[in-house]
Amino acid sequence: MKNKSLYFFIILLTACTFGKKNNLQNRAFIYSENIKKAQPIFKTYNDSKTTCVLYCKIKTGDFLSVFSASEKQNKINYTLEGKLYLLGEDFAVDSFSISKNIATDTIKKITEEINLQCKEGEKYILKISLIDNHKINTTSHNISIDRTTINKNDYLIFDKENKLNFSSYFNISDTLFIQNNTKQKTLFVKYYKEKFPLAKPPFVVGKIKSKKIKAENIFSLPTDTTLFVFPINEIGIYQILDKEEAENGMSILSFENNFPKITTAKNMIFPLQYISANEEFFQLQEIKNPKIAIDEFWLDRTKGDKEQAGKLIYTFYKRVEDANTFFTSYKAGWKTDRGMIMIIFGAPNIIYQSKEGESWIYGEMNNMYALNFTFTKIKNKFSDNDFQLNRSAYFKNIWNTAQRSWREGHAYSDMDIKEKIYEQERRQRQSQLYFWY
Repeated sequence: MKNKSLYFFIILLTACTFGKKNNLQNRAFIYSENIKKAQPIFKTYNDSKTTCVLYCKIKTGDFLSVFSASEKQNKINYTLEGKLYLLGEDFAVDSFSISKNIATDTIKKITEEINLQCKEGEKYILKISLIDNHKINTTSHNISIDRTTINKNDYLIFDKENKLNFSSYFNISDTLFIQNNTKQKTLFVKYYKEKFPLAKPPFVVGKIKSKKIKAENIFSLPTDTTLFVFPINEIGIYQILDKEEAENGMSILSFENNFPKITTAKNMIFPLQYISANEEFFQLQEIKNPKIAIDEFWLDRTKGDKEQAGKLIYTFYKRVEDANTFFTSYKAGWKTDRGMIMIIFGAPNIIYQSKEGESWIYGEMNNMYALNFTFTKIKNKFSDNDFQLNRSAYFKNIWNTAQRSWREGHAYSDMDIKEKIYEQERRQRQSQLYFWY
C-alpha cells in the first residue's frame, strides 16, 4: 500500500509540474502514427544581423483532405501563425499568419519560408500554431532562437538536388552542401568517434555520470565565407565551429547506411539487449552468421511459429526505427532513455511537454495504477534532443513483466498496461466489497 501511495503522489506531482507549463495538452500524436495530427518540422536560419528565416516543412497527408466538386480535386486548408517574443518578455516583437487552400493530388510536402525580425545578441521564443481548418484542429510549437553566439541556426544543409535538409543525422557516403552565415574563410571541425552505451533499465537508480568525451580529430575547413561542401566518411559526430576553442556550433551525426532503419542482421542483434539475458546476448554475438542468430532468437520466442515470429520482428524493429527517428541526439535513438521505453512499452497514449522535459503516461491521467515515465531535458552541446529518465526502483516489476512478455512471444504495449490497470481496479473494488460485507 505504501508503494501505491508513493507512486500516486509522483503521478500527481508530475501532472502539476507539466500542466502549468503546457496547459495539459496531450501531445501523444508526436510519437504515434495512430493519432493523426499535423507534425511540421521547423528550421531557423540567421540570414543577417537583424533577421532570421523560419522554414516549416509540412506533410499534406497530415491534414484532412476534402474533395472540391467545383475543382474536381482533393484540397487541404491550413493556417500557420506565429508570434516572436524576446526571452522573458510578454510583448511580441514580430508575428506572421499564413492561410492556404491547396490541392494535394500531386503535392506530398510543402515548405513555408517566413522572414522574422530578430537581432544579434538576443534570445527569442517563437510560438507557433498550425491549424487544420477542415478539422478545426490546432497543434502548438515553441522554438528557441539564440542569437548571442554562433550556433546551429547559422548553418543550412542542402542535398545534391539543392533541397533543404531538416535532419541532424546522416549516413556514411552522404555529401552535404552547407550554407553558413559566419562570414569565416576558415571553419573548424571536431570529430568524435565515441561508442556510447545503451540506456540502463528504468529501475537502476543512482546518479548517472556524464561521460566526458574528447575529439578524435580536429581539422580546418576552408569556405568561400558562405558555402562549403562536406563529405561524410566515418560514423560519429562532426561538430562544425567558427573557432577551434568554441563550444557552440552545428553538429552532424553520422550513422551506418539506411539509418534510422535497421537493415543488417548484425545491427539487429544489438537492440536485443533490452529483452535478453546477458549470457544469452553474448551467445547471440558469438554465432558466426548473424542472420541465423536473429532467426533462432525470435523463433525460440514463438516456439517455432514463423508467422508470429514475423509479427514480433516487425513490431520490435519498427519501434527501434521510431526510436531512431524521434530520439536520436548525440547517439542513436534506440540507445537513449526514451528510445528504450518506446521499444519495450510502445508509444504512450498521453504525453505532456514543458521546457523542462516530457511526461509519458500509459493508462488514464490521475489513475493511481497508471504507468508514468518522466524525462528531464539535459543540456548537451551536440543536441537539444537529449532527455534523461527519472529512474525509480518502482519500475522493476513492470519492466520484468514487459520483458517476460517479449520473451514469451508477445509484443508488450499500452493495451497490456491498460488491461493490467483494469485488473488491479477490479481487485480493489472486490476487496472493498468484501470489507463492507
